[in-house]
Parts: sequence; C-alpha cells; structure tokens
Amino acid sequence: MSIEIKRIVLIVILFSIASCSSIDDIKDKNPIRNRANDYLHSKEILPMEAPADAAIGELYIVPNIPVAGLPKRSFSAPRPQPLSVNLLKESVEILSFSGKQWIAINKPPAEVWPRLRSILTRSAIPTAKMDPPGGILDTGWLQFKDDENHSHRFRFLISPGVGISSSEIRVTQMHALAGQEDSLSEWPLNSMSLSREEEFTKIIANTLVSDVTGTSVSLLAQNIGGESRVKVVIPEDEEPYIEMKLGYARSWASVLKSLSLGGFSVVSDDQASGQLSVEFTEIELVTEDESLLGLVSNFLNSRDAEDQLIPALEYKVTITQSPNKVIVKISNKNNVPLDQLTKIKLLKIIRGNLS
Repeated sequence: MSIEIKRIVLIVILFSIASCSSIDDIKDKNPIRNRANDYLHSKEILPMEAPADAAIGELYIVPNIPVAGLPKRSFSAPRPQPLSVNLLKESVEILSFSGKQWIAINKPPAEVWPRLRSILTRSAIPTAKMDPPGGILDTGWLQFKDDENHSHRFRFLISPGVGISSSEIRVTQMHALAGQEDSLSEWPLNSMSLSREEEFTKIIANTLVSDVTGTSVSLLAQNIGGESRVKVVIPEDEEPYIEMKLGYARSWASVLKSLSLGGFSVVSDDQASGQLSVEFTEIELVTEDESLLGLVSNFLNSRDAEDQLIPALEYKVTITQSPNKVIVKISNKNNVPLDQLTKIKLLKIIRGNLS
C-alpha cells in the first residue's frame, strides 16, 4: 500500500472517530425525548395537606355586606338609577367659597396625583417633598422674572372631593427674600400672596384640561386624604341620611345645586330653618310592545318608544348641623313616612349630583 493511500485511510478513520464522539457528546448534553405521552404513565398522588397552623386564606375575599334598613322580603328589582351628570365627562374647574379657592376635578385622587406630578416634571418644577398618604406635594424654591428679589414655593394639597370619584386641589404659596430661603421652614395657613396663588392655580387647572398623558393610577395615593367626606348612611333602626363632613354653609350650597339636577327642582328654600321644598319628576321609557319581537322592531325603527312623564311628587329636604358633620334627610312634604327603598333611592340621586 502506497504512502498516499495510507494517508487517505488514516484521514477517513480520524473523521469517523471525531464525528461519532461529537454525536455522543450532543446526545449526552442535550437529550431530546418526546414527552407527549408521559401523562399516560402518571400516578395518582395524595392531596396536599397543609399544617394546621399554616396561614392560608382567600386572597380575594368577597364579604357579605347586608343592606341594612331594607325590608327582609322579596321585592321587584328597581330600575337602575341614572348616571350622575358629574361623571359623564371630565370636568376641571376653579371653585371658590368663603374666600377659599380650589381646583375641582371629577377624577379620584389616585388618578390626579400622578397627573399633577407629571405636569410639574414636564414644566421643570422641582419637587421638595411628597407625602402621598397625606396628599401633600411641595415644590422647591422658584424665581419669577417679574420678582427677582424673592423666591417662591407652592404646596399642593389633594383630597377627596364632594362629588363621587372626585378630587380637590388646594394651592398654598409662600415666599422669602432671595438667599434667605432657609429662614422659613413652616408653611403658613394661608398664602402670603393671593395673586401668586391665583396665578399658579389657573396654570395648573389649564394644564389639567389640556393634559393628555393618560389615566395612570398611583397605588400609593389610593387612600389619599382619608375616606370620602360625603356618604349615604343606612342605619338598621333609623331612617337613612346623607352624611357630609363639611361646613354647614358649603353643605347647604352643595345640596341646593344638586337638587337642581337629576329630576329635582327646588320650590322653596329657607337656610335659617334648614328646610327645602322640592319636586321630583322621574321619566320612564315605555315601549309599545314588550315582547322580544316588539323590542327588536322598536330598535330597528328607533322611534317606537315614547317618554312617559310621571307627575311630579313633592318632598321636603332637611339639612341639620351635627357635631363635626351635616345631616341631610328627605321626607314627604306632609311628613307622611316614606318607604325605605324610596328614601334610599332619592338620597342616592342627591348624593350622586353633589359637587
């Protein structure tokens, strides 16, 4: 055998050994097996038992919340209540009462907080302090071109509003001589410059109106400012009422405005006695044919349903001052007792339109 033939045979043997070893290595390192039918060979195992002292419970508990005050008997489900006019579209406005002003927006504090932070960040306004649970956001010291001798800073206080899922933003301003900012540490109860407060309030309100950054929600600010200051209370042994943790004058103005919406109209009011006479008109939709065929036909024709106007009913609304809160109740104009469902329904309509 010539030397060339021996070389060729040797090269072939070496390639064969190398290829075999590489295949074996691949099989050892990356075994590939079809596991599609492994479940057919699975064995039954005993259920897992947790120790008796293990802290195990439902993550999402749905509590039983009985509606106190309702008759404990079967009844026909009432029609859904109309949506509050305050929730139909976003509203941002500057309100004032008793010398105080604030920004009112029909969004919950958990949405308003990140939007306000985003506005300050985009405007290059520094933030000195943030307290989401307390609803407090302080800016750093700022200087204005028309007042180079002073530095200004602002405090925003965000709290739940009077309306459903609403917020109030109050602005407090303070200033110090340039270079002496460290001499002032305590915030005043009222702004040092009402004109600066009004100017900054308008800037923030206008920016909120045009803000299109989205509807992000801050988990830290979900309980900002505590509980809602207005709620419908339904005791077991007493008549239901609206509880308002506001001053009497503002509560009166808020209720008076609400009664002009949602089917109510004010006949007379006497703030000294805390009583209002109102009329309530409810509109129901009546179809000509309540069968399925009739409903489909009415939907296609789009004009086979007519609004039936129910005669107005007269009621008396009473607003009384209690320690740390204001109580709003409703009754028949002749003090004839109303059934519990009617009271709750009317009170929820009033509460839904408060602002």
